[in-house]
Order: sequence, then C-alpha cells, then structure tokens
Amino acid sequence: MNLNKSKFPPQVHENAKIAPELVFFLVIGAQVGVGILGFVRYIAKFVNQDSWLVVIVGGLGIHLVIWMMFSILNKHGGDIFNIHHQFFGKWLSIPLSMMLSLYYLATAVVVLRTFIEAVQNWMFPGLPTWTLSLIFAGLAYYIVSKGFRVITGIAFFSFVLTVWILFTHYFPIKHGHVINLMPFLDHGLGDFYQAFKVMVLSFIGFEYLLAYYPHIQDPKKAQKWAHFGSASTTVIYLITTISTLMYFSPKQLQGLTWPTLQEWKIVTFPFIERFEYIGISFFGIVILINLALALWASCRGLNRVFDIKIRISVFPVSLILLLAPAFFTTRFQVDELNNYTGKMGYYLFYAYIPLLFIISIFKKGANK
Repeated sequence: MNLNKSKFPPQVHENAKIAPELVFFLVIGAQVGVGILGFVRYIAKFVNQDSWLVVIVGGLGIHLVIWMMFSILNKHGGDIFNIHHQFFGKWLSIPLSMMLSLYYLATAVVVLRTFIEAVQNWMFPGLPTWTLSLIFAGLAYYIVSKGFRVITGIAFFSFVLTVWILFTHYFPIKHGHVINLMPFLDHGLGDFYQAFKVMVLSFIGFEYLLAYYPHIQDPKKAQKWAHFGSASTTVIYLITTISTLMYFSPKQLQGLTWPTLQEWKIVTFPFIERFEYIGISFFGIVILINLALALWASCRGLNRVFDIKIRISVFPVSLILLLAPAFFTTRFQVDELNNYTGKMGYYLFYAYIPLLFIISIFKKGANK
C-alpha cells in the first residue's frame, strides 16, 4: 500500500479521458436528482413566494465555486487529492482526502434513501428498503467497475431520456395563479440566508469534478461546459419552483412532502392515468448516475490515498451503500440525513473550497 501516491498528479491514459463537452452531462446529471421532487417546500418554509429568488442566487453562488475550483485545478494540476498533498503535506492530506471520500459516499446514501422513501410512499408502501438498495447499489457497482467513460455515457443517456419530464410543468403552470408569486421581496435577509443554506443540498454533485478533473481531455476547455451544466440545473430548478409556487398556496405547500409528485397527479394523457408512477420510474435513471458518480469519486479517493484500485474498492463501498439506507427508517431520520449532508455541502462549497482558493493564490506566488 502506497500512502504517498497522491503526492504525484494522476496519470490517466488518453483512451480513458472524455471530451470537455461531456462535462455538461456529468454536472447536470449529478446535480439534478431526487431532491427536485421536494426541495421547494424546504426553501418556501423560510421565504414562501420569494423562493425563486433563492434558486437564482443559489445558482450564481455555485458558479462562483466552480470558477474557484477550476482556478485551483488549472494552476496546480492533478485532482483534489493531489492538491491536498501539495497544500498540506503527506500526513494532513490523508485525513482530509478521506473525509472528502466519506462525504462523496454520504451523498450517495442520501440520494438512494430519499428515492427509496419516495417509491415507498407513492408506489409500493410495503416494499422493504433493502430490495431497492440491492438493485441500485448493484447497478451502480456494475457501472463504476466498467470505468469512468461508461459513467459518462450513462450520464449522457440519462439526460436524453429524462429531459422531457421538464415539460410536465406546463400543467401546474396552466392551472396555477401568478398572484401566488406576490408580494415581491417580502422577507428579511435572515430568512433568505436560511433558505440559501437549505438550497445547497439540491446543487450537490458538481464537486465530483474535483476528483475526475484529470479524466478530461484539455480540462481548461471544460470550464465553460461545467458552468453551462450548472446554469441548466438552475433553470430546471427555477421552472420547478415557479410552477410549484403558482400551483400551491403557502399553507398547502408546507403540508406536502413531495410537491412535484403532487403536481404530476394533474398531468393527464389519454393512455396514462397515474403519470407520477411514470415520473418516479424515469427518475430511477437519474438516480443511477447520481449514485455512480458519487461511488466513483469516493473510490477514487481510496485509490489516490491508499493505492487501492477502483475495481477492488468499489465492492466494499457499494456494500456500504447497500446497507446504510436500512438504518434510516422514519421520515424524521431521512430529513436529518438530508440536513446534515446539506450542511456538509454548504461548508465544503462556501468555506473549504474558498480556503483552498486563497491558499492557491499564495502558493502560486511562492512558486514564482
């Protein structure tokens, strides 16, 4: 076992790299997940009809973080694990990299457990948690074991196969009321800040870029595609937020766990009676790429720090993903899991990455 591997930038064969344009699908594929089914309720708890403003500000904040990430990686090369070694030395970089790997795994657990809860509440109330855990953990294991290019391909097809769901917001907007978006700017800065912190959970996923940066051909050209992917996510969230606010009153919204699923109940086609079943099923494709990217990033950390090959580490990591959801059995526990993971994401985005950015500036000057 080589604890010094992260000292050197990773060597990735050209055949294992992806085109910069494909980063768009990786970013949007990782960000848009099961959270879109219910995130509006959480931010509306603080700012009600002003929630759409929080989505815009949250999206702009993510663009700032992406810019800082690329600034760090472009200047110093390698991945986040190599950056840790450059900035903090061998022994401090190991726990920092392991904490990041655990965070990546935690995001996978959050996504899987939340999706399972949606399926149990709306489709199969008596379905044991372990059954869906086994299916999705097994599929994620298979995808990750096939390599990063396969994960990228799944991200592309996930986008192509599910982007049409966005147009279902036509129905709640059609039956909604614009007056529900008024009055404008009716809340204080404290309320906006609390809603902003909650919104972070829905943008989680773009930070996997810190791990797969070396797998991009000419990664400097990928920055605009990462921004484009995150901007597209913001637009999707903005449309979702506006349609939800227009369709539900503030009192109704706070009584719902899955407002997007409630909206789908009014989506009608001559050949489909319960569209929400179709929507949840297609979201399984979205969840799969969330899980695959998170697992790969977590295993990448083990590979870079302990020199454990991904095809070896992916099995025990997938086993944790399989078993962990069973420990969260109530709505309160699932909510707390989401809250804690959202807080971790918040401090990673707006404290740790800015810290690395500041260190990067001084490191650049010192090298000169």
